[in-house]
Amino acid sequence: MLGANMLAVLLPINGKTTAEISDEYPTLFTPANFTFSIWGLIYLTLLGFIVYQLRLAFAGKQPEKLNKLMSGIKDWFLVSAVANACWLFAWHYQLIPVSMALMLILLVSLIIIHLNLQINIVKTSITEQVFIQLPFSLYLGWIVIAALANAAALLVFAGWEGEHHAQVITTTAFIGIGTLASILMILLRNNIIYALVSVWAFYGILIKRKAADVMDESSIIHACVIGIGLIAITISWQFYRKQKS
Repeated sequence: MLGANMLAVLLPINGKTTAEISDEYPTLFTPANFTFSIWGLIYLTLLGFIVYQLRLAFAGKQPEKLNKLMSGIKDWFLVSAVANACWLFAWHYQLIPVSMALMLILLVSLIIIHLNLQINIVKTSITEQVFIQLPFSLYLGWIVIAALANAAALLVFAGWEGEHHAQVITTTAFIGIGTLASILMILLRNNIIYALVSVWAFYGILIKRKAADVMDESSIIHACVIGIGLIAITISWQFYRKQKS
């Protein structure tokens, strides 16, 4: 997975960067380029997870914890890594429908890991919060956004661009879906990190649309502001509810 991403940056794959391919399928949902720096944090925390897993395996002092972790992940982490790497090649070779299918496989594998490990549901140590809950919360949060962006690119690839107003409505709907998913993750799974990833993505969309300065795209900016506001209110409510319980 890391190797494929390094190839995408250094070569790049098929002579084009990931961003250049994205520019060939312009969507109003795609956030500003700086937003994608979150991948560095995701890969750093995933590397921390791998080191933590290896430490448990070779130390041999906590077999129960290792068995529980391996049982929760099973083969799904490998599936997610393979899907991630294959997605890069599909994207760079402009196999957009294939990239969408791979993105959904990646998304499903992360959801299963999230559920199996009961992330943010059961009380865990600070170490587990940092090396297990943090990386998978960041990863899942961003892949949900990436899946929506991939779906928007697929519409462009299929020739469904429609009137500009239709694109605005679709983008606003995608922001609404992302907001709803974040609110549910806060209320049902107590996952603040996941929701903060959505805030970061919406901020990136907001900045890009403001820079474009197109009059009829103001509803997208408003949707981003409302989405960020609703997520912030839900996070505050969740903290208040936990303090009272």
